Amino acid sequence: MAVAAIVEDGRWLGSLQEELRARLAPVFCQARSRLAAFDYVDALLAEPGDRRSCWQLAEAAGHVSPRRLQALLAEHAWDWRAALGAVQRFILDHLADPEAILVLDETAELKQGQMTVGVARQHAGITGQVENCQTVVNCAYVTGRGHALFDFRLYLPRGWREDEARCARAQVPADVEFATKTELGTQMITGAIGCGVPFGWAAADEVYGRSAKLRQACERARKGYVLAVPRNFKVALHPHRGKVRADAAARRVPAVAWETRSCGRGCKGHRDYQWAWLATASPRHWLLLRRSIADPSDLAFFYCHAPADRAVSLPLLIKVCGSRWPVEECHQQAKGQAGLDAHQVRLWQSFHRHTVLSICALALLAIAAARPQAAPLAQVPPVGGIPAGPGQQPWDWRDTGILPTSPDEPPPEDPGLVKVSVPEARRLLRLATAPDERRCPPARLRLVPLAAKTSGPRPIPPLPGPPQGSTHMITKTGNKPGL
Repeated sequence: MAVAAIVEDGRWLGSLQEELRARLAPVFCQARSRLAAFDYVDALLAEPGDRRSCWQLAEAAGHVSPRRLQALLAEHAWDWRAALGAVQRFILDHLADPEAILVLDETAELKQGQMTVGVARQHAGITGQVENCQTVVNCAYVTGRGHALFDFRLYLPRGWREDEARCARAQVPADVEFATKTELGTQMITGAIGCGVPFGWAAADEVYGRSAKLRQACERARKGYVLAVPRNFKVALHPHRGKVRADAAARRVPAVAWETRSCGRGCKGHRDYQWAWLATASPRHWLLLRRSIADPSDLAFFYCHAPADRAVSLPLLIKVCGSRWPVEECHQQAKGQAGLDAHQVRLWQSFHRHTVLSICALALLAIAAARPQAAPLAQVPPVGGIPAGPGQQPWDWRDTGILPTSPDEPPPEDPGLVKVSVPEARRLLRLATAPDERRCPPARLRLVPLAAKTSGPRPIPPLPGPPQGSTHMITKTGNKPGL
């Protein structure tokens, strides 16, 4: 039922694809750049495997050579920052929520050589040890309906910035200065605030929770935050007493103050922990404590803030704390489904252009897989077999998401469409937009006869025509010339 409703003439996924293209089109002043960018995004979604070089992407896009895609990344005149702004508006058109959460986290992209911009021996979170890799600080836009990567910054190690020759070889702009990961995260949060992005909370791990500048930026903008902090983080619990460490404060919590609650669903069900929160000397700041049920000595600490006009409860803070996991899912989906780390680019500009186009591909899948809106869009029944017009929810989606709310409630007669995941959305998008292979068979190899060899001087080959003889040669046929 889901495939029939979504893939039928590609009207739902196809309309999302056309909407994204309409957002990106003004970024490119030349048609060759615009069409190459569209082909690049489509090829990222169509090409399977862990490596997506321009050769492989060009083959998936039907190009004769990778030259057009290589020129798109390295030579054509277009602003990747404008493209990032376009995809951000595309995400907000579908997922905007005043209670959304901006989540900061970094991801490592493992590399082999030393020439790629930003590559150095540094800690890689995906392996838990020091690796030769790039580190990218990402900002994810997380709502109850869906989540997607929203912004990014490449972390340039200090050794790179101090090596002028190396920076010149990678074409790093002269105005790019060394910035720590927390400073890069603060830049993205303040940039979102300055652009009026609707969100209510910020969340991050310990790397960013130590940053007083990040916390001050959120407080000045009247945004709440739930930031992980280390156990030696000091907080004032009483206005007339000194600060104490977070782990020392946890020892003061009585046993009856701990509550077992879920911070969200995971791949194995609800993520249940024991929680407690402590008031501090500030009436709008709290210390949130998380304890493992299986191992009570396994503690995590979170420093929280909410503006004066916002009501706060323990379940709300736990919900914001649990929203840090979707950014990890965004990293996995971006790398596995949109080729975020499967590039073979070395220059500063090429890296940023590839990353933006990969975020475009992921945003398309994330919005296609997002839950339906709580307030449904206008339901327009088909008239005379004509489907819903652009911008309207398809009629087949009218009952989507109507599920029982309690074990005693019987299921509806028609539960609507089944929610798809990002990998499923990618497959459905390919089915909706790819040509029918029954009408357009792919290129394949076949054997055709050739003239038999004879003794004596080698004869002049005949003009092209029907092959004859008994031996064979391999030729390429099909509907994709030049591949």
